[in-house]
Amino acid sequence: MRLLLTLLPLLALCIPVWVMEVEADGSRAAPRVWLRDEVSLTVGYVHSVERTWVEESYSADSQGLRLVRMKWQGSGAGLPDTYDTFAGGFYVRELDVDIGNELDYWFLPLNRVELSIRGIVVFQGPERPSRVAVRVHRVPAVVVVLESFSSRFLSGGR
Repeated sequence: MRLLLTLLPLLALCIPVWVMEVEADGSRAAPRVWLRDEVSLTVGYVHSVERTWVEESYSADSQGLRLVRMKWQGSGAGLPDTYDTFAGGFYVRELDVDIGNELDYWFLPLNRVELSIRGIVVFQGPERPSRVAVRVHRVPAVVVVLESFSSRFLSGGR
């Protein structure tokens, strides 16, 4: 019985949990985020053709990614032609689009990308043409716990 009580917490750490990961050129660009509830993700960038700011807002949970809002400053090639409101210099469109479990972008330095999770910028760049991907998938809980512990330890407990 004691052995079972000792092993039970270890077995619990093997249970897969849903996470969101951000990669740039195949390397993790931000810590994994455990998707215990809905998490907001914003991808902002300078549009390659129109050279105006665009923001795409997503919600992420165990069901994947959903595009919930798009904001843009100009009109033209590759930008929507319909919008719900115009506020603060931005056209705004409220959406509810199932994206699936992966977002895949190709950005150039001129795009000046800012990727934010829960309103905190976790990636800026890129310095050279790069593939930037956001994935929702499952990993063993122990991976998330150990990464969280190691990042706190390395940052001096902050």
